[in-house]
Amino acid sequence: MAWTVRRVGASEWRLIRALRLEALADSPRAFGSTFGREEAFSDAEWIAFCAPFSWFAAEEDGRAVGLVAGCMGGRAAPGACEVISMWVEAAARGGGAAVGLIRAVRTWAEAQGASMMLLWVSDGNERARHFYERLGFGPTGLREPLHSYPSISTNEYCLVL
Repeated sequence: MAWTVRRVGASEWRLIRALRLEALADSPRAFGSTFGREEAFSDAEWIAFCAPFSWFAAEEDGRAVGLVAGCMGGRAAPGACEVISMWVEAAARGGGAAVGLIRAVRTWAEAQGASMMLLWVSDGNERARHFYERLGFGPTGLREPLHSYPSISTNEYCLVL
């Protein structure tokens, strides 16, 4: 697959919305929100949702096939970049787009002075867990319920930069 990763500005909130909704529909138990909740967002709510994050899209032949965002601070530890909203459409999985997305966030995070990257993986999402472990992420031991499905636990993973 011939794919590229590019930074997506908050002004491209419509693209972020489309990918995020596709991700929530495709993998509802992998995210802390639901399709129904975010589908109901107004345009102003989408703009506000996108603004605090640094977004990246994986594109194949000019068509977006994946999304990820990084955020410094927030609920993450000081000096940490939290990785959120990581998703690649099923047809593009295994082709390197996910690695490209994480590398883009890592490059951005290092430029921000981050000392680590943190993310959460839902119980039962073995493909994601194995993927992150191959990239050097390891479990921190912190667990919490998934906000959108509290019966599912999530595990925090860390990559020291």
